[in-house]
Amino acid sequence: MFKNLLIIGFGLIGSSIVRGAQQAKLTQKFSVFDTDKSVKKRILSSDLKNVEHFSSLKIAIENADLIIICTPVLEYEKIFKSIDKYGKFGLIVTDVGSTKSNIVDLYNNKFKDKFSFVPSHPIAGTEKSGLENGFAKLFHNRYNIICPTNHKKTKDVLVIKKFWEGLGMQVDFLSAKEHDKILGLTSHLPHLIAYSLVRTAMKKEKSMKSNIIKYSAGGFRDFTRITENNPNMWRDTFIANEKIINELSQLFISEIKKFGLDIKQKKLSKLHSKLDQTRKVRRGIIKAKMAGKFIPND
Repeated sequence: MFKNLLIIGFGLIGSSIVRGAQQAKLTQKFSVFDTDKSVKKRILSSDLKNVEHFSSLKIAIENADLIIICTPVLEYEKIFKSIDKYGKFGLIVTDVGSTKSNIVDLYNNKFKDKFSFVPSHPIAGTEKSGLENGFAKLFHNRYNIICPTNHKKTKDVLVIKKFWEGLGMQVDFLSAKEHDKILGLTSHLPHLIAYSLVRTAMKKEKSMKSNIIKYSAGGFRDFTRITENNPNMWRDTFIANEKIINELSQLFISEIKKFGLDIKQKKLSKLHSKLDQTRKVRRGIIKAKMAGKFIPND
C-alpha cells in the first residue's frame, strides 16, 4: 500500500501502528523519529523487527511517502514546517491527535498548498505509554474519526480510510468542530475530572492518603488508571480544546451541585431516577461493544 511509513513520535500508539501494519502488510518499510534519545536503544531491545530509527527528522521525512504524527498536538506546527521543507511530491500526512479544530485551522491557514494532510483520530489506547506497551490488536474493532480538511472525501482521504481499516478499525467522518465537541465530552472532560479527583485525594492529610491507597474501591482505582496517561499529551489536549472543555466543566460543576442538593434534601426518588438514567448510558456502551478491556493479560 505504501513504500515507507514514517512514525513521528514513537510511543504506545506509534508502536501499535507499526505492529498492526506489519501483520497486515500495509507498507514495505517502517521508519521512526522521536526526540527521546532512548527510543533507538529501546527499539533494539524490544520485539519490534525491521524498524529503522532516524536521528534526523530531515532525512526521515525525505524517505517517507506516508507520515503519521503521534506527538502531543501543540508540536504539530514545528513538524508541519519540516514536512513542508523536506517532504517529497505525493507525500500523505495523517495523525492520531485527539483534537482536530486547532490542527485543521493550522493546516488550512499555513500549509494546505504544501502537502496533503488527512486528520485522523483512532479512538483506541490504554493508560500505558511507551513503545514497549504497544500491541497489534490495539485498533481492532475500534472507531477512527477522519475530519477532512475540505469536508470532501478526496482520493487521499479514501487511501487513509483504507489504511486504518487495514488495522481493523471502523472509520467514520466528522467535521473538526463536531469531533472536538464530542471528544470533549466523552474523553477530555473525563480525564480532567480524573486528574482533579486524584489531586483532591493528594491534598488530604497523610494518614488518610495512605488509607485511600490501601482501600481504593473500584471507582477511585479507575480514576487513577486514567491519570497514568502521558502528561504531555493531555496537557496539550486541554490547551487545544480549552473553550469546549471549559464549557463542559461548567455544566459538570452545575450537575455536581444539583446532586449535592438532592442528597442534602434526601430526595430519594429523584436520586434513584438520576442513577438509573445514567446506568442506561453504560448499557448502551456495552451494547456497542465499546466497554471491553484493551490491555492484553491485564
